Amino acid sequence: MELAVRGIEFEILSGKQLLKKEVTESQISDCPIKCFQTMESHFMGIRYVRMPWMYKYLEQNMPDAIVLFYMPANITMWKIVQLCIKRNIPFGIWRCGYIRNDYGNMALGLRNYVIDYVTKRAQVNITYGSYYKSILIKRGIPEDNIIVAQNTIDVEAILQRTKCMEKKFSNKQTKVLFVGALTRAKLLFSSIKAIEKLTKDGYDVEFTIVGGGDVYDDIYRYIHQNNLSGIIKLVGKKINNEVIPFFLNADVFLLAGIGGLAINEAMAYGLPIISTNADWTVCDLIDGNGYFMDKYGDVDLQYDCLKKFISLTLEEKVVMSKKSLELISQKASLCNMVEKHINACEILLRANNVNK
Repeated sequence: MELAVRGIEFEILSGKQLLKKEVTESQISDCPIKCFQTMESHFMGIRYVRMPWMYKYLEQNMPDAIVLFYMPANITMWKIVQLCIKRNIPFGIWRCGYIRNDYGNMALGLRNYVIDYVTKRAQVNITYGSYYKSILIKRGIPEDNIIVAQNTIDVEAILQRTKCMEKKFSNKQTKVLFVGALTRAKLLFSSIKAIEKLTKDGYDVEFTIVGGGDVYDDIYRYIHQNNLSGIIKLVGKKINNEVIPFFLNADVFLLAGIGGLAINEAMAYGLPIISTNADWTVCDLIDGNGYFMDKYGDVDLQYDCLKKFISLTLEEKVVMSKKSLELISQKASLCNMVEKHINACEILLRANNVNK
């Protein structure tokens, strides 16, 4: 809608998902969306993706500018970059910047080469947060070519829904929440063990896990084999309004591994946050509020952060809650993200005019 007002035609091209991760896609859009069959293969422990029909479509209908949600293991995106360079079409790259630590040396070297090649040739690099921006600058990307557009959801709608509600806390049980896809990268077993340890040390804690995915069955078995159903609540996948009561009833949100947009959602409901840097986005959002963990899946670190949160007074917890609302509205509103992406599109279109 915003692009149309500015006289910019926008089209979305996407692949069809093959992973087991459960995603609910919005069916509402003001612009045309084309989906293309996705093909995948595996080599050296890396999953490679191709969307050949997307490439053919672009080859025949080349736009004035392109923004890629760039993944180095997506072969089609590499080909699209080469097409842009060959035809002198300005392009932008949108990335979180997170690097998995389970690559072998050869695979990691190849991955880094591809990323450096693409980011240095992109007219615009859009980053999820300031941390990746700082890394790009160290790699020689001019600061003027980098736009920080915090990836987010419609937090304004949540803030409007809860504007007359103040988060209530209790001196009794502390309710810890995780919402997201249940994948191994979330490192949920480390969180469960931290909760176990707190309970054994006499703290009244309940951990609710909302989501579906690859490790759901493993978590279910662990809970029942260790008689943890009284403190660990595994409720399965919830979508849309089904998830609201869990955010409203929780005291604090916990993320031990990499993560998605549930952090933004939790903060919009006024939840204090205990989190790693997730996919290199969260440090901008915590920013002195909540507890930032500099290690992934560290049981003792989660234990210590939860213990510190539990020991706060009710007034101190309310202050953290209000700060979460303030930070999410200032730094990760949907309006802010949309405006930053529009800025990127305008820069690319100006570059196209110069090229002509």
